[in-house]
Amino acid sequence: MNNNLLYFFKSLQDFKGVGPKFNEGLVRLLGNARVFDLLFHFPTGVIDKTYSPSLFECEVGRVATLKVDVVQHIPVPFVKVKKVPYKIICANDTGNITLNFFQIYDSQKKMLEVGKKICVSGKVEKFGGELCISHPEIYPVEKFDEVCVKEPLYPLTYAITNKMIVNLVKQVLKELPDVQEWQEGATISFKDAIKVLHTDFSNQELREVARQRLVYDEILANQLYLTLLRNTYKTQKGFCVKNSGVYKNLVLKNLGYELTNAQKRVVSEIFADLESDYKMFRLLQGDVGSGKTIVAILALLNVVEVGGQGAFMVPTEILAEQHFKTLTEMVDKSGLSQKIRVVLLTGSDKSLIKKEKLKAIKNGEVDIVVGTHALFQDCVEFKNLMLAVIDEQHKFGVQQRLKLSNKGEHNKVNVLTMTATPIPRTLAMTSFGDMDLSVIDEMPPHRKIVETNLWSMAKIDKIFSLIDMRLSSGQIQKLYWVCPLVEESEKLDLTAVVQRFDDLKKYFGDKVGFIHGKMKQEEKDVVMREFVNPDGKIKVLLATTVIEVGVNVPEATLMIIEHSERFGLSSLHQLRGRIGRGGDKSTCLLLHSDKLTQQARARLNILKNTTDGFKIAEEDLKLRGAGDILGVKQSGQIDFKLADFMEDMDLFLASRRDIQNLMLKDSSLLSERGTNLRNLLFIFGYEKSVFDIYSA
Repeated sequence: MNNNLLYFFKSLQDFKGVGPKFNEGLVRLLGNARVFDLLFHFPTGVIDKTYSPSLFECEVGRVATLKVDVVQHIPVPFVKVKKVPYKIICANDTGNITLNFFQIYDSQKKMLEVGKKICVSGKVEKFGGELCISHPEIYPVEKFDEVCVKEPLYPLTYAITNKMIVNLVKQVLKELPDVQEWQEGATISFKDAIKVLHTDFSNQELREVARQRLVYDEILANQLYLTLLRNTYKTQKGFCVKNSGVYKNLVLKNLGYELTNAQKRVVSEIFADLESDYKMFRLLQGDVGSGKTIVAILALLNVVEVGGQGAFMVPTEILAEQHFKTLTEMVDKSGLSQKIRVVLLTGSDKSLIKKEKLKAIKNGEVDIVVGTHALFQDCVEFKNLMLAVIDEQHKFGVQQRLKLSNKGEHNKVNVLTMTATPIPRTLAMTSFGDMDLSVIDEMPPHRKIVETNLWSMAKIDKIFSLIDMRLSSGQIQKLYWVCPLVEESEKLDLTAVVQRFDDLKKYFGDKVGFIHGKMKQEEKDVVMREFVNPDGKIKVLLATTVIEVGVNVPEATLMIIEHSERFGLSSLHQLRGRIGRGGDKSTCLLLHSDKLTQQARARLNILKNTTDGFKIAEEDLKLRGAGDILGVKQSGQIDFKLADFMEDMDLFLASRRDIQNLMLKDSSLLSERGTNLRNLLFIFGYEKSVFDIYSA
């Protein structure tokens, strides 16, 4: 690694003008205050400061850059009048203009001393028939040519001005080093492409060439990382699991129904992986209710039959409890309870009980452990872990998955990850390229279709009455009521959810429970247990999308979603999947604003007219993008700064072809281009992860 590469990771605090407060703002804005983070924080627009008219020709509403003389200061009256600014009168031989300051600092007064010739820039306004600029930028007059330019406009955060970012970017670009080329046939260099996007706003064709160059770099780094990860798994020795399938056959014989063809195909794919000498790392996709859990259980029992241990990790304690119950009942029903011990391990376990469980797991007395994030803890040691199953895998990051898989002997643990979020195949290939892919694309015949209807929010009182009547008559036993809670206005939305809780309490009293993301996990668990229990007092569960990845409540036959137009289609489909799990007819009501746009109505009608999660995901991908579908904006799985999955699909596919060809010639990245690609991985933050994988 040469010093040129290290420049990209230089702290921004090393540059002039970046003190502790500015650095703190940069961390908030960029996520990390390094050169690379700033270089890939591109402007979203431009401020045209090239307009420099005579004062009598100044157009109101435009940004103007002017040379003027300071004529007079008019301070705020001693008895301060509200909204009266500190005024500074300026002039040149073409007229007068007033500079208004509602807060002025001594340093500004010094720059604007009477008699000085200065350069000012800002938006020209007219007040009381006079031209004025409020809070203009001020420069020495000799810097006029430097100021009178098209200036980039950057996304900002509190306490950081555009001028601060512009000045810092200028410093960083001045020292930007050359790097060895990793793209074949590139028409513009990495260094020049960065400079163009930060400084050249006149040549749109060149800007697009520069953008495409950097987008491809970003995608190439990501896809190369996933490919190296996948190749590592493919060459890593895994636990070879070969047996006669006695446990599997006993479970299937006593299951009470036959697996679908899709389930049978997926089971064969997983068992083939387990029988190989190499480590399995497979993603199992299946729509809500498609039967992923039974597939996972069969895989776990397969390793137990040869004396291995299995771990089943899920995001919540309630879900862990349900999987534990399902697994235990299945083992008992199949006559295997004397041979297989299943244990539930969660953060709620009391210390003494937890200690006993950990000892049993370490000694090999436990065959299958079902748990939450508690399974990550260093204190959890297995005697012979052969298979880790991770449910709702996008809730866990890549490094978390690796951490669990590394708990077994010599890093040989097979890994099966699962998601109920239908992901379009192209997106799955590019986003989870480190894993093999299995898809359950068929629903069990006993699974009932949920009827979906659109209702206006104006009918909400009628809905209250209908629910009251149907709960009283026993037509409905349990129902979900979901309110949106979006990040941009979290406080406002939470207030609205609390208000809805009060409304529901007036109708249904203690039958209403309430959960949201701001509650502690223990508080949510108390409410959920009362709702999951068929005899529990809670019949109406008010929630935000925390129930999207949820539990099995067969008694719940109604789902009401407020302001459904604010949700993505995939999220709505996931929520709808919480009902229709019993034998009774189920209904999902999508409540929407009275002022629903035609486009929003068309979106909701997609959900109304289809229950195919993959079709819905394709539409959602077009409308919202990859990060929203995968639900991974918070987990860091996808964090592209420039690339857009839909807009740049051709570049994703091109990068895959590029990497496939590269792997045929230089899978170890030892050639000249391979070395340069290692530099690419380093610059984009992947090199350390790849090193860790190779050295594991």
